[in-house]
Amino acid sequence: MKKKILITDRFAQDSFLYLQQHSHFEVVRADHPQHLPLEHLVSANCLIIRSRTTIDEELLKKARQLQLIITCTSGFDHIDLDATQKWGVTVMHTPTANIESAAQLTWGLVLSCVNNVQQAHKMVKAGEWKRDLITGIELCGRTYGVIGLGRIGSRVAEIAQAFGMNVVAFDPYADDENFERLKIPRLSYEEVLKTSDVISFHVPKTVETDHMLNRSHFEYIHRGIVLINTSRGSVINENDLCEAIEKGWLRSVGLDVFEKEPLNRNSNLLTYPNVVLTPHIGANTEDAFFKASQIAANKLMAFFIDGSTSDTLPPRTPWYGATGFKGE
Repeated sequence: MKKKILITDRFAQDSFLYLQQHSHFEVVRADHPQHLPLEHLVSANCLIIRSRTTIDEELLKKARQLQLIITCTSGFDHIDLDATQKWGVTVMHTPTANIESAAQLTWGLVLSCVNNVQQAHKMVKAGEWKRDLITGIELCGRTYGVIGLGRIGSRVAEIAQAFGMNVVAFDPYADDENFERLKIPRLSYEEVLKTSDVISFHVPKTVETDHMLNRSHFEYIHRGIVLINTSRGSVINENDLCEAIEKGWLRSVGLDVFEKEPLNRNSNLLTYPNVVLTPHIGANTEDAFFKASQIAANKLMAFFIDGSTSDTLPPRTPWYGATGFKGE
């Protein structure tokens, strides 16, 4: 009997055809990621989802034939993992698909901030040519601080080294081997904040990382720092960030994520000329989208053909069990 695969959200057409042509599978698409047709849900053996599909106890009670869920994302806070374990459903994700895209956006924000690209762009469009008002800084020889030396943080660090920067990092859960491979000194969180000229966050969403950058840290952070966050909005207390910006403690800020998304139109962050904002697009490239889709297709194939799994959830990492996990 064929295994029924229900795809609930965007999925690369090539990967869809790859699954569809396999005789073991019946592949169907849902019209909307949040409203799954009951006739397909009750008979689905696998769901391929993205972050707009919420997996909870109510859905699992309906999907009695469900064996596998694959989310084409690195994050997974849209999935109730306690419920999936209770119902015996295997869950996998695609954490490697967006490494290059997220690192690339991080550096796009860094370069925009240090060269005042946003202000220069507005000036030219307004018909002004006041070059003396647009002064940037060189990165070579300065210090780049990485908070979270995982897959993305490590790639960001490699790019920083290519710019001739001195890279330091904080990550209590990364192996010493990763620091040694990258030839990066392991510093405390406070030391990174005090010594870095540019700093970026690449951490999961946990109780431990919730507002891990707040007023108490802005009091002693290196003055004139460039601050970048492409991980999760909850990492930075936005009210405290606005206060630090207004006091002139930060040179510039680049944010792809926010405490509440979409960003409120009344947010003070929209008023500062030295703040660059993007709408959570770290994984939004054609390449990352295809990689996530194809990786999911390959994982599905392996699971139903030979029973193998990879990148299963919950993750088997120290931070997941030790920090009161909320979702990556």
